[in-house]
Amino acid sequence: MLPTLAQKRRATLTFVLLCIMAFIMYIDRSNLAVAAPTISKELGFSNTHLGMMFSAFALAYSCFMIPGGWLSDRIGSRKAMLVYGLIWSVATIATGLVSGLVALVIARFAVGVGEAPIYPTAARMIARVIPITQRGTAQGVMHASGRMANALAPLIVTFLIIQFSWRLSFLILGVATLIFMFVMFFMLSETKKEVDAVVPDPVPVFVGKPVHWPTMLRRVWPAAATCFCHGWVLWFFLNWIPSFFTQRYGMDLTKTAIFSTVVLLGGTVGTAVGGMLSDWRFKVTGNRLRSRRDLIIFGFLSSIIGLIPLMFTQDIVICAASLSFSFFCSELADSPLWVIGTEISYDNSATSSACTFFGMAVAGAVSPVVIGWLLDITGNNWAAAFSASIVVVLLGPILAMFIKLDAEPHPEIAVPEPMRRVATHP
Repeated sequence: MLPTLAQKRRATLTFVLLCIMAFIMYIDRSNLAVAAPTISKELGFSNTHLGMMFSAFALAYSCFMIPGGWLSDRIGSRKAMLVYGLIWSVATIATGLVSGLVALVIARFAVGVGEAPIYPTAARMIARVIPITQRGTAQGVMHASGRMANALAPLIVTFLIIQFSWRLSFLILGVATLIFMFVMFFMLSETKKEVDAVVPDPVPVFVGKPVHWPTMLRRVWPAAATCFCHGWVLWFFLNWIPSFFTQRYGMDLTKTAIFSTVVLLGGTVGTAVGGMLSDWRFKVTGNRLRSRRDLIIFGFLSSIIGLIPLMFTQDIVICAASLSFSFFCSELADSPLWVIGTEISYDNSATSSACTFFGMAVAGAVSPVVIGWLLDITGNNWAAAFSASIVVVLLGPILAMFIKLDAEPHPEIAVPEPMRRVATHP
């Protein structure tokens, strides 16, 4: 049954709000990295201390992603989004009010608690309003919105710091988040009547079906391990790029913001392109596994090409271009991984997405501390940090080869007729 005009509008509204939410979330996720040089100078923090703050967010992210995804499947995406948004916005406000390492670590941990289930919950919503042949693109555009925020965060947060202070910047961003999450809650709804037949291949709205954890974990571990490798690179770029330009080239806050934005824009484009290419491959081959996994492997291997020049030159133009290219290639894998996560379990798609990206969250807890420690013991030798990242990235394609999906789509998911002839092989 084809969707009605009202149902299409509901799907469009949901998607637009999710993109705006992703933008706001990544501003709040990246603000500490941008403010880190200023905070470090004011409070006397070392790279290891900064790594601990970055890691606190990711530790909470890894601990609460799966429980949060499970809760979203139980109570519904709309209510869950409001709960998580309240936690992360209040914690962002608290970050600007506290002082001292312990208090900042606790505040960032709380931000991670709130943000951890957001993307799995959003993936659940996308799986219920977007056709299977467009989900890679939808995931790509939504995540690109977040990466765009990450790229613009150096400019936005730097402006707020210069105009006010680093503390007030956190208060302003937290209040803006709080307002939007209430707006999103009242504009969206999630009832069976509104999502039935929104797309030709609806996923049934089912709340409360038990998760068979042995099966879930057996199917999800290769994707989760691959996500760890992807997450290592992602967190490296999100957390350390502003500090890289500050420490290696002695840039002031404004110049650091400009160069960081140029680098991070590469990831923004890569995320969107990765989703589109993944859907294009699916339409051509009709093979869900190949269309997603091949792009993941290509993204990993290509990103290494961008990291290698950083080992041999300190030319700022070459380094900035190489970093941007590497981030672009790495982010090609992001959307395909999210699609895989939602297709591991259709009835519990938020939970399966959370299990998949648990690996990314763990990388976020480990990577900042390891990178900060390497920089401290080597006297800010960034070649050591890039070398460690290359080693991890090399593991990604190997682990991706173990990802398996059912040869045929879920019986409740409609596949366009031309694809049925070629969808029988993984």
